[in-house]
Amino acid sequence: MKYFIVLLTMVTLMSATCSKPTCLPVTVDTSANKAQFLGKWYEIASIPQFFNIGCQCTTAEYLDNGSNIIVKNSCRLGGALIGIPNNITGTATVPDPNVFAKIKVRFPVSPVDADYWILDFGPNGDYMLVGDPDKNTLFILSRTASLNQGTYNNLVNKAKGMCFDTSKLKRTEQGTCTGV
Repeated sequence: MKYFIVLLTMVTLMSATCSKPTCLPVTVDTSANKAQFLGKWYEIASIPQFFNIGCQCTTAEYLDNGSNIIVKNSCRLGGALIGIPNNITGTATVPDPNVFAKIKVRFPVSPVDADYWILDFGPNGDYMLVGDPDKNTLFILSRTASLNQGTYNNLVNKAKGMCFDTSKLKRTEQGTCTGV
């Protein structure tokens, strides 16, 4: 009986240890910079949030306003061709000028600033992976309406390594959005 209890304890401890993934810390890409960040981005995938459920043709545009960045998010609810436009404008700030990748964003519907961390930034500013340190939000954005599958997989794997729940990622319809 004594050996059974010891064995049961060992199996329990081993399974607990094996079931917990080793997570890398949530870190930002220090190569992200304002000049390459500004402009229009297409959402390729995201973990759905209350504000983007049902959205297609989702884009974000970042405009320099001197002291902060104007954020213009747009999508179509209900389909690309006949969907209802859904737009919101907010502001972004960079609390630490030495770390551009740790951005704070505020929209009129939110009483607090949200963390908007750039976790991976394409070498030419052509894609980025954005999330928050609590791992509740995750966005894959591209300068074009589509993203190479290999790059997409690399970004998903980077997020997985930081223990974001990538099983919740949903692809954003962009294929039928021309002229929208």
